[in-house]
Amino acid sequence: MSKQINYYELDQLDSKVFQDLLSRSIGQTKLSLNEAKNEGGQVSLDKLAISIFGDETLSEFLLLLARLPVFSNDFEILMKDELDVLQILKKLKFFINLKVRETIYLLVKMSTISSNAANNSVDVAQYFAVDPNNPQVEAIVDLKFKNAISQQLLFNADSSQQIMYLSEFERLEKIDPHAIYPTSIYRQSDGYTVASENCSKIEAVMSTTLTTSIRISSHVLGYESTHLADIYRPLGRCVIILDDKLMDPTYTNGLVGITTNHRVVLGMALEGGENFEKITIAEQINRYFAFHQVEIEVLVRSGNEADKDIENVQKILIELKKLGVMRHEPVLVVGGGVIADIAGFACALFHRNTPYVMLATSIVAGIDAGPSPRTCCDGQGYKNAFGAFHPPVVTLTDRTLWRTMHSGMIRHGIAEIVKMAVVENRELFELLEKVGPKYLVKTKFGTDLESLEGSGITDVKAFNDDCERIVGLAMESYVRAEYGNLWETHQCRPHAYGHTWSPGYELPAGILHGHAVATCMGFGAYLSWKHCGWIDEAQCVRICKLINNLELSLWHDIMDDKEIFHSCTKKMVQKRGGNLAAPLPRGEIGECGYMNDITDDELGMYLDEYKELVTKSGIFARNGYGVEVHLADVGLGETCHEALAHVRAEIATDGQHSFCNDDKCSDKKKQDVNYMMVEEEKKDMCSNELSYNEWIKSVQADRNSEWNYNVSFERAPNTSEPPHYPQNTLFNELTEEYATAQTSVSSSNVQTAAKITSEEQLFAPCMVGTLESQFLKMFAKSVKAERVLDIGTFTGMSAIAFAEGSLAAKMPAVVDTLEFDKTTSIAAQKIFDNCEPQVKNAIKLHCTNAVDWMRTCADDPNGTSFDIIFIDADKDNYTQYYELAMGADGRRPLLAEDGVILADNSLCALLYDTDDSRRVALHHFNQVVKDDDRVEQVVLTMREGITMISRK
Repeated sequence: MSKQINYYELDQLDSKVFQDLLSRSIGQTKLSLNEAKNEGGQVSLDKLAISIFGDETLSEFLLLLARLPVFSNDFEILMKDELDVLQILKKLKFFINLKVRETIYLLVKMSTISSNAANNSVDVAQYFAVDPNNPQVEAIVDLKFKNAISQQLLFNADSSQQIMYLSEFERLEKIDPHAIYPTSIYRQSDGYTVASENCSKIEAVMSTTLTTSIRISSHVLGYESTHLADIYRPLGRCVIILDDKLMDPTYTNGLVGITTNHRVVLGMALEGGENFEKITIAEQINRYFAFHQVEIEVLVRSGNEADKDIENVQKILIELKKLGVMRHEPVLVVGGGVIADIAGFACALFHRNTPYVMLATSIVAGIDAGPSPRTCCDGQGYKNAFGAFHPPVVTLTDRTLWRTMHSGMIRHGIAEIVKMAVVENRELFELLEKVGPKYLVKTKFGTDLESLEGSGITDVKAFNDDCERIVGLAMESYVRAEYGNLWETHQCRPHAYGHTWSPGYELPAGILHGHAVATCMGFGAYLSWKHCGWIDEAQCVRICKLINNLELSLWHDIMDDKEIFHSCTKKMVQKRGGNLAAPLPRGEIGECGYMNDITDDELGMYLDEYKELVTKSGIFARNGYGVEVHLADVGLGETCHEALAHVRAEIATDGQHSFCNDDKCSDKKKQDVNYMMVEEEKKDMCSNELSYNEWIKSVQADRNSEWNYNVSFERAPNTSEPPHYPQNTLFNELTEEYATAQTSVSSSNVQTAAKITSEEQLFAPCMVGTLESQFLKMFAKSVKAERVLDIGTFTGMSAIAFAEGSLAAKMPAVVDTLEFDKTTSIAAQKIFDNCEPQVKNAIKLHCTNAVDWMRTCADDPNGTSFDIIFIDADKDNYTQYYELAMGADGRRPLLAEDGVILADNSLCALLYDTDDSRRVALHHFNQVVKDDDRVEQVVLTMREGITMISRK
């Protein structure tokens, strides 16, 4: 005899009964609200609470709702024409666990929405503002309802209402614990289990049901908007994970109404300049939550693809733990696609699942990564290698936040709309053809209509409606494709069009996600025509034309690399459970099919044909290449070098590169150019007649016949002066030129420093230059320095190098740089202001006397300790800087316990003129360090010498 287990015993939904009770409850809420108002129109919350929870109709309604499957398909269908009411009902299901004031607010808001009044807004503050003059009221309404009942604050112990509620609480513990002790009000679980009589065999089906809300709305951060206030005002605080670019005026500065907090868009006229202020989105967020009296905790993380790694996810997890984020407390994620991915992934891992709200500030986040359940990070050179399925509980897409986006970011975001148009929505495709090529990027999706002047568009409202329609259709198409397959339990996923091969070459190519997807979409259309025969040539060209006209890429030269491309196939088959299942257009535009069988040889052949079509046929503008394709083109950090190294290493260790689902696969010839070059180099090495040891003996022995032993056995004695050195440089020009040629090209920030230094006619040789700046950057990256003291700014090249190195190590970089000369300081600040935002924000320039600044810092017992102290100022004071770093005159050492001092120009003791006091001062400094038993040191013969010093 088998056994079975049913886990929950919820009431069956009777649509007629529920609709009738809902209608009567809305009416009763309005009556209770009027009765609870005093003569001044203010609501007495304690009276309203007793009236609502003591009313027979409202208590019946709330308790029925607690017993109903509100996350079911039947309930969604019942309320499909009243979506705002449905959103509220999903929360009221858990009224027992909500604060009394929140339940009151939700009931009042629901009754207002249902009245269909022209102004159906509810004053949030009236229900959540703390009244210090009535502590007895606060003691009631600020408690969870179940606690207010158990403490007998609403009803007497022997009252019928008290007895009824306590009885229902006990019942709900058995039939639906979600209603009384929810972990989170945004998900529920269910299951069904059967077992043999002795339980030696058990079979079970388990499920989790999630609820999510999506709202495409304007001015979400306007003071009157309650999308966010409704969630966070009851909680009293909001933990925000913020894209770092939202703090940077370069990216997000825009005019915002002082009294409304509305961002100025749509070319609206400004009436009175004093009513507007230019602020960042980050500041707009601060003002919104201050207005609604919600305390905020802001975690700022990089939104760059280069930083989309597991280490960044882990840092978010650590910060969430420090803040004590609870499992019922939705984190607010604000930013673009990268932040949506890594912050969502962190929330999926924290407490095994912590809810989050997504406020999208980019197109990719707004209609794809934001509402997506697929949270992730990159790894080993592959896009989205690690992740979890964890959708936001609310997604807010607001076009008004797109106006300040870089045009390249707008363009690459449109690719995610194109994919849905091609395989899911023909109307969307035709709308993109109509307005996309000329106007979507130019007007930032209709948020900057001033740029339409002279365009020939006369009906601005119609154009704006088209923009809204595009966003809405894209979101609808995405949800239709995604939300019925939340956990990717099958691979018929049309929204993966353009994502079959591109994840493998996007990072190695260092290109924006949208351009990578676009190249893959174009190639996919070609495969649909040539390999599958699902569309004809005209349809293929039409699809590619749209991509090309939107200035997206049809081709990138990394696609010539067949090894990488075939590696993409292999990885995708692994990811998709043994199937390729590449979504492609099929039949008509707006319809989808899935290609599962193709050999490597066929793939390579079609790639060559596709390249010929898009780059050489003359059909497509720019020979099929895109506009602002690479991450660097829009000011983002590059990913290509590290990613390419990972991919190459993986290919090198994997001798099998082909994939097939049938017996037609053939062995693929090695055709990758780089691979062939490596093979040739191996042949050259093998053909050399001498072994390495034989070469040393026969060739190098003569060259080093006068070599002296290069290992020291005792400390060198001190001398009054350094030895005579006839040259004024350590190396000849050819040596330095060769070393520079083999060193990474200076970053754009370092190049900016060089250009402005020259323009300002300052002494350029004082700059550390390519070799040393790259050394300083890599050193800071290697030791993962967080705090750096740069003594002697000059025009800031060393400070920039340290900031870049720390940021590359994913550290919260802070570089304090000291410069005494005002003219030089002004030039340095100009350079910093022209650096990338992350680098600029990491550097703090102090125009001051370095010794005084260091003494002040050392005298502060809670002052900063530095991981690196770089001495590159006036040479006469090197010894004093060193002593202050180590702790002079009983002061606190400025050097961290495991810190390192780098003293630049230490070998100028050899290079300066014999009568120059600085020569003697540097020699004295070198000997002080040599004789200091607390430290060990090494003098590096780089440029003019760098002495590296650390404690023993």
